[in-house]
Amino acid sequence: MPNQKHVNKKHLAHLEVVHRQDRMIRISALIIILLVVGIVSYGVLINTALLPYRAVASVNGETITAREFQTQVKVQRIQTISRYMQYLQYAQMFGIQNPMQDANFGPILQQDYTKLTQTETMGQEVIDLLVNDRLIRQESKKRGITVSSDELEKAVQAGFGYFPSGTPTPVPTAAELVMPTLNPTQLALVTITPTASPVVTATLDPSVTAEPTATSGPTATAAPTATPITQDGYKTLLKERVDGLTKDAGMDEAAYRRLFETGLFRDKLAAEITKDMKPVQEQVWARHILVKTIEEAVAVQARLRNGDDFAKVAAEVSTDGGSKDLGGDLGWFAKGAMVAPFEAAAFAQKVGEISEPVQSDFGFHIIQVLGHEDRPLTDQQFTQQKQLFFSDYLKTLREGAEVKVHDLWKTIVPTEPALPAAQ
Repeated sequence: MPNQKHVNKKHLAHLEVVHRQDRMIRISALIIILLVVGIVSYGVLINTALLPYRAVASVNGETITAREFQTQVKVQRIQTISRYMQYLQYAQMFGIQNPMQDANFGPILQQDYTKLTQTETMGQEVIDLLVNDRLIRQESKKRGITVSSDELEKAVQAGFGYFPSGTPTPVPTAAELVMPTLNPTQLALVTITPTASPVVTATLDPSVTAEPTATSGPTATAAPTATPITQDGYKTLLKERVDGLTKDAGMDEAAYRRLFETGLFRDKLAAEITKDMKPVQEQVWARHILVKTIEEAVAVQARLRNGDDFAKVAAEVSTDGGSKDLGGDLGWFAKGAMVAPFEAAAFAQKVGEISEPVQSDFGFHIIQVLGHEDRPLTDQQFTQQKQLFFSDYLKTLREGAEVKVHDLWKTIVPTEPALPAAQ
């Protein structure tokens, strides 16, 4: 007969093992439940309470947060909606039935409508803007460029048309357009006087335009009044603007002022980068004959090299309606004004030479260059040149920076404020 005491000990030991296993199973299950709950809670938390602090991009280690991105998108939407509605009102004033298809109003309205309805378009624009703002501030710091509180306050005041010390009066400094004296070679080639500005022809590339300078924030423009704005009036307008932005975009006064501050940094950095530029630009004076096929181009080239008059041949066979009646003359033009193949050939060509056929999207060109010069620029042309130079500078700065853009921004682009429904 088995020993009862021995059996009881084995039974107790077995029960103890079972209890331990059961306890481990329950603890493991509890840990798993806690982990699942924690993961779910973190997922909810990171997409709600923590979302504003998450990074949508970084520039040389400096973070751009989701909150900053979403706020700026909303500000951009407010500006775009305001411009869109304003142009619609202008179109209605002129009695235009279909503004979106109108040659004058349509392009701007369609561009703004696309930004407001295709979220990634505006989102990408804002990401690029914020990245450039960081680069501008970082580069300004490296160069010792600063913005004082007094400069900032004056910039905000000017944004509302408030000038405590009197309205500044701009002094026009337009550069004189100097018409060159034709040299013997040019006189032998052509008897007409070159135009001071390039004649717009089919060879102009419509896709090549001066890149717009991105603005860091809204520039408030006070409505015209019979009397200058007062300090109290300025404070009232500022409060109304900030209250509106706080309500519609979540932007407080400090963030609003930061927009003006970034604009000042941009202006100062641009002035530093372009300070050695001169108001002159390399330009070429050329004429051309445009035909559809390579065979026609070769035939034109042969006629010219055999002594036929360029202007007469242009009037006879050129398909460029803008220049054929001018003997093919395009006037003086700078780099960026013509399509790339035409430009490259013209700037590389010697005065008087008849070119080989040059193919572009418009057909085949036979080119004769009549002059190469550094020509003076008007104030407007010089400003555009400096803007383009600074824009290229920012691109180079970005290429050399450590810029990381996260796809998070694509999922959180605000769609508010919404475009008002058509009346």
